[in-house]
Amino acid sequence: MNEVSRQVRTSRPPAHHEPEQQAAEYAVLAEIGRIISSTLNIDEIYEQFAHQVSQLIPFDRLSISAVDMDAHTVQAVYASGGDIPGWERGVVHEIIPGGISDILERDRRGILFRTPAEEEEAGQQPARELGGDFQTRIAVPLIARGVFVGAMNIRSLQPYAYDEKHVAQAERIGAQIAGTIANAFAYEKLEAAQSALENAVEELRRSNQELEQFAYVASHDLQEPLRKIASFCNLLESRYADKLDERGSVYLHYIVDGAMRMQALVNDLLLYSRVATRGQEFAPTNANDVLQEAFANLEVGIEESNAHITYDPLPTVNGDAAQLVRLLQNLVGNAIKYRGDAPPRIHVGVEEQDDQWVFSVRDNGIGIDPQYAERIFVIFQRLHTREEYGGTGIGLSVCRKIVERHGGRIWVESQEGSGATFRFTFPQYRSEIA
Repeated sequence: MNEVSRQVRTSRPPAHHEPEQQAAEYAVLAEIGRIISSTLNIDEIYEQFAHQVSQLIPFDRLSISAVDMDAHTVQAVYASGGDIPGWERGVVHEIIPGGISDILERDRRGILFRTPAEEEEAGQQPARELGGDFQTRIAVPLIARGVFVGAMNIRSLQPYAYDEKHVAQAERIGAQIAGTIANAFAYEKLEAAQSALENAVEELRRSNQELEQFAYVASHDLQEPLRKIASFCNLLESRYADKLDERGSVYLHYIVDGAMRMQALVNDLLLYSRVATRGQEFAPTNANDVLQEAFANLEVGIEESNAHITYDPLPTVNGDAAQLVRLLQNLVGNAIKYRGDAPPRIHVGVEEQDDQWVFSVRDNGIGIDPQYAERIFVIFQRLHTREEYGGTGIGLSVCRKIVERHGGRIWVESQEGSGATFRFTFPQYRSEIA
């Protein structure tokens, strides 16, 4: 606030209210309190509030603005009386440095401009420059729980219509209504966030439908030509291998390998897309049985790698048994695949924490640099070339999607060269007691 506006503020004499004036103010404040507690309709509160203010401070325009100092914006949320073009309800403006909002937030007290000339001298823009004919202006901050949330402006068409007594009254009235207005601001933001969330959910639903459509195409329209390519290439190799030179044989091998990798990729994408849309209903599932089925599916890899696997007794969980097999199979299979020079040593464990189970799959493999701890769960993200380790880069993405579908989360604890421990949580299963 510059020197002129300071002079305006320091000219306020001590307030001496006549008993009748005090009684009138108390009555207005009491009625405002009654209005606040009698309805949740903010528009109705605004209207009745404006009427009560007019009993003490006659005005030609009363406006309330919401201020967001973080976003540096001010929004008109209510106006009664004459218009100021560009400051209609709902319009959002950027806060002007050194403007009224900045001054109110800094000084936390009301401001009086008795004429447009005083506003100009204080570096403010008078309403008449915006197309209004207002002469006198009171601006007071709205403070709720110590936070500057808005401003109330009271204007008159007459110069010198208000004095410091009116500013003091406006400050007390603003303090009375600030909490309710702050709640209304917060509710409006909540409604906007809810609307955005609903739109996001609808967009997600639409995206899931598109993903299912893709899955259908992948399972039918893409698989068949890939099968034909691989089949005829194998046929070509078996019948005409003696007619191909070494380079031709290499080219043919690349074609077959590419077709087979594409088939694997399509199959994994199909699996990924169906985790949430084609899963079975949850049912009590013995995790020990699930683990044994995963071991059976990995039998060849376990024998060839000479893996030594131990495990704790596992609990019963509420889930999709087929997906839980896939989850443990992927994690144990990765522990076998990403092994070091020594034979794999793998332990499948479980701990009880609060109302959830924390499962773990620990290995002595090559480990993971901690900077990639999140990246490995992103679809198609690979830390090694296909020549080093095969696969499509979808396995851990499928694991995360399965765990999240069951209401848990998954993460890895590892250092490069020192093995890895994958952990995932599941809500504890509580059987119904008769």
